[in-house]
Amino acid sequence: MKKVNFILLSIIPLILTAQQDSQVSFYQQNLQLYNPAATGLGDHPILSSSLRSQWTGVEGAPVVQAFNLSVPGGEKKLGYGAYIVVDKTFVERQTRLFSTFSYRVLVGKNKLLYLGIQGGGNHINLNYNEINVAHQDDGELENITRFYPNIGLGIHFKSNNTYFSVAAPLLFGHRKTKSNDAISSVPADDPHLYFSAGTRVPILKKHWEIIAHSLLRWVQYAPPSAVFNLGIGYQKSEFLFTHQHRTSFGLSFFFDSNGIMSAGYAYQFPTHKLTSQLKTGNHELILRIKFKPKKMSPLENKEDGDLDPQMMIN
Repeated sequence: MKKVNFILLSIIPLILTAQQDSQVSFYQQNLQLYNPAATGLGDHPILSSSLRSQWTGVEGAPVVQAFNLSVPGGEKKLGYGAYIVVDKTFVERQTRLFSTFSYRVLVGKNKLLYLGIQGGGNHINLNYNEINVAHQDDGELENITRFYPNIGLGIHFKSNNTYFSVAAPLLFGHRKTKSNDAISSVPADDPHLYFSAGTRVPILKKHWEIIAHSLLRWVQYAPPSAVFNLGIGYQKSEFLFTHQHRTSFGLSFFFDSNGIMSAGYAYQFPTHKLTSQLKTGNHELILRIKFKPKKMSPLENKEDGDLDPQMMIN
């Protein structure tokens, strides 16, 4: 136990200096969290819920909960949705709440471009009552609650078997504002830039595919982050190997019978020289509910041919 506590104390600076936006394993199914243009990509409204637990069994370790609703535009081409992400680490609880909108543009046969915008903010709560200190009435340990508004922009392109996505979901930085509020700044307070791309290549028999996709993240005051996934898919179900640069390896399985509900599980084991000593991994669950589909516009139905609006984003 003393060894675990020592390791936790050692990695606190690592957490504070490298902390960025919450990142989930099933980012492909939750791309709306990183790009508002990924709202309403398919022809079904989808309600999704994810739970991610890092360093399971370690008190105060990061826990991320995400809920998002994505509604396609149908004939009106204007998709809309919302998401909430709750990130709890030690005494800090961050809640991001945003409304997202996308506009669908037909740019060629079997090719769609989505333009997205979002608005909302980040609510931060620092609860020092969870720390056992000698002087509970110390003014410097007064609990802090703040809300920081923000907006974001993004674009998303997809064809039958490929997609590209670029977004800046948080355009405004709050480093100076948090400093004025006596809250330590972290990279999560700075504007982020995300790039994601993926493809599905048919193999062997019908419905079998090789799947490859990645998510790259850049922020000014932290190292770049990169996640790579490679695996196989059968219809809409997937089995993937995951590598997050410098931090972890993992596996994920997502089952989709093309019915109302779909679900997945991911496990990652840390490879960083500090976190790997904890001998405990990261677990993540996802559950999605699919509702009645919306009709595409007659022009798109005519010109798109066999375009699958659900391609890549299950």
